[in-house]
Amino acid sequence: MYKKAKKTLRSFLTSNIYNDELFSRSSMNIIIRALLEPVASQNAISLVFTRFKNKEGLEGLIKRLEYCNNVEMVDVTVPNVLIKDDYVELEFVIFTSARYNFVLIWDYSNDPDKNKTSAFFLANSRLVNDVYEVLQTNLTENYKEKFYLHKPERRENELLNEALFNVLKKLNNSIEENAYSQNDDYIVDLSEEENYDEKIRTVSHEIKNQLSIIDVYLKLLEKETKGNKNIEIIKKASDIISLQLNDLKNYENDEIKELILQDVIEESSKMMEMIVKSNNNKLVFHKDIKYDIKIFADENKLISVLNNIIKNANESTKNDTIELNISIEKNKVHTDITNHGPAVSEQNQKRLFDKGFTTKTYGHGIGLYSCKKYIENFKGTLELLNSDKEKTTFRITLPLN
Repeated sequence: MYKKAKKTLRSFLTSNIYNDELFSRSSMNIIIRALLEPVASQNAISLVFTRFKNKEGLEGLIKRLEYCNNVEMVDVTVPNVLIKDDYVELEFVIFTSARYNFVLIWDYSNDPDKNKTSAFFLANSRLVNDVYEVLQTNLTENYKEKFYLHKPERRENELLNEALFNVLKKLNNSIEENAYSQNDDYIVDLSEEENYDEKIRTVSHEIKNQLSIIDVYLKLLEKETKGNKNIEIIKKASDIISLQLNDLKNYENDEIKELILQDVIEESSKMMEMIVKSNNNKLVFHKDIKYDIKIFADENKLISVLNNIIKNANESTKNDTIELNISIEKNKVHTDITNHGPAVSEQNQKRLFDKGFTTKTYGHGIGLYSCKKYIENFKGTLELLNSDKEKTTFRITLPLN
């Protein structure tokens, strides 16, 4: 494969001629994440060319990269970026930085199974230059100076590329053997991951949720001259991030105090307002109870739980109204979060709060499990109240002060 890689890659980019190594779509996305996550985390100076026809599972990572000051993202699916687009079902990532570079190219056009793809993978090789040169001939803007400014000096190394490709194949096989799908549901068994600390995974999940909020509002601040409200929201999200980082030292470190429940829900609603709009959804808090409802809880963790459930509701529905309702029952208060999207299957309802269970292709099965644990620390409960073709409702129940 690699002895003729230069000719093959040029042909591939222009004629859709490719090798017959097959990879699953989930494998490709996991590989992309593994390669680009360090850049998103460290904001390293780099240049990234992408062509994604299907961004499912990668939207969050792409958004984070777009917000990095030192990362320039070029999406060649955007009109007027390419002189002509002859790449049919071709997708690719071409990345270059001072530390490392790589090319990942795949094609779904000739496979009846659209979840499989034929792929090339090159790293830290002069062959990366050849692929870029093919792309540059069709770009409306000249990126040569930036491309060669950022890239590291590497000799052509076919052995390195072949070794990396073999690792990629093993990773793909491992993913296919250890994950299975049933109605697009994926289960991750955390009990088998002896070397991966559950607490760190939980905290990492929460941090990513809050970072998505910060990203949205930071983008808004770039366009607004008066951003006091948004600044306050970012500050609150930052406080929650600090809380999660502290949890790395002490997972059970709750700052329990008396709270007014309506104020906490209002805070969460403000934070999630722009998030739900991304799916053309609307967030409505029904304030039927006029007096203050007092509870004991950790404010930031309770907001984190509300944000997580609202985020899940938003991802499961579009053009919908996500409703928040409060009701009193004896010495308890219920907070219901309702959406009107597809029902959760009966089989999934039984495992929804289990550690490691997720209905998301690239989830870790941590979110609802962690939320339930937080609420139980406040002497409360978190449950799926009901889910049918009309609506899905999650209920948080807490003792009244």
